[in-house]
Amino acid sequence: MQIVCVLAVMEYNSRLGSGYMKQRLFEERLQYFLTQRMTDEGTINAMMDMKLVSADYEHKTVILEFPVCAWQMNPAGSLHGGMIATALDITMGCIAYISSEAVFTPTIQMAVNFVGGVKSDDILIVEGICDHDGSRMAQTRAVAKSKSSGKVVATANGSYVMNTKK
Repeated sequence: MQIVCVLAVMEYNSRLGSGYMKQRLFEERLQYFLTQRMTDEGTINAMMDMKLVSADYEHKTVILEFPVCAWQMNPAGSLHGGMIATALDITMGCIAYISSEAVFTPTIQMAVNFVGGVKSDDILIVEGICDHDGSRMAQTRAVAKSKSSGKVVATANGSYVMNTKK
C-alpha cells in the first residue's frame, strides 16, 4: 500500500513540475515576444506601441492594448482598418508563439470582420485566444474592443505556422 501511495505522489509531483515548467516557458516566451517587437525600431510592431494587459497560461489567452494615435487615422477620422488588422494579427501571433515551442509563427491565414470604429486618443484592447497549438499549425481568434466604450470593433481568426527552423 505504501509503495502505491509513494508512486501516486511521485506521479502527481511529476505532472505538477511539468505544468510549472510549461507555464514558466509560456511566461518567458511572452516577455521575449514583447521585448523583441517593442525594441525593433522602425517596424510596424514597435510603432504600434503595444502593452501587456494580461496573459493566462491555462486558458491560452493574452490581452494587449494599443494606443490609437493620429498617424493611424483614416480620412474619416477613425482608426484605419489596416491598423486594427495589424493589432489583431500581432495579438493572435503572440498567443500562437507563446503557446508553442516554435522559433517563429508566421501568419498563413487571417480573416477580419469589422463591426465598429475607434476614435483618436482611445485605446484598442485586443484579446487573443489559441484554440489549437499543434506541431505544425496554431489556430487562433481575437476580439478587439474600444477601451472608452467597451464596444467590439472587430473580430478575427487566424492560422499560424509552427516554424521550428532557426
